[in-house]
Parts: sequence; C-alpha cells; structure tokens
Amino acid sequence: MPGICPVCNGLTPVPTCCPHCLAPLSDCGQVQSFLDPYAPFEEHELLEQSRTSVYEGYCSHLVYCANCNRECVVQVPLLPAPASAWLSDLQINGTQ
Repeated sequence: MPGICPVCNGLTPVPTCCPHCLAPLSDCGQVQSFLDPYAPFEEHELLEQSRTSVYEGYCSHLVYCANCNRECVVQVPLLPAPASAWLSDLQINGTQ
C-alpha cells in the first residue's frame, strides 16, 4: 500500500526552500493535477505512467517562489500509511 503525502494531507508545509534564492516556496499542488484537466479523476493511470509516483515513495509537487518568480518540482517523501484497525478486523473475522 502506498504511503500518504504529508503536504497533500496538510500535515507539513513544503519541506524545502527555493534552490535559487533560498526563500520559502508556495505549494501549487501535485504535478499530476497539472498534466490534464481530468488528472484528479485518473490518478491511478497517471501514477503508473509517472517516473516518480507514490509507488516509488514520493509525491511530486509543483512549487513556486514569489521572491524570484520561478517554479520547480519537489519530491516529497511519503509517510507510511496507517493500518486501518477496522479493515484488519473485517479481514480477520471474514466479514467484507
């Protein structure tokens, strides 16, 4: 099971600064959301096509530096996904 992105889930801000001027970066969302207008609805297909995806332990975010007016892509390491206690209980008891 893939992990969860701490930036997408609001747990942490973008964990880096601008490589050019060292100013804070603004998160513009997942790169895959900018690939095409239906990207959020085709997440599985896009992730399989992506070179760096949640299947490789990263979530790609487009970030913007307001100080030097540049954008770049940041690879955010995923956190381990928490085990769902109720799902484990359903599987143990044979209920679906």
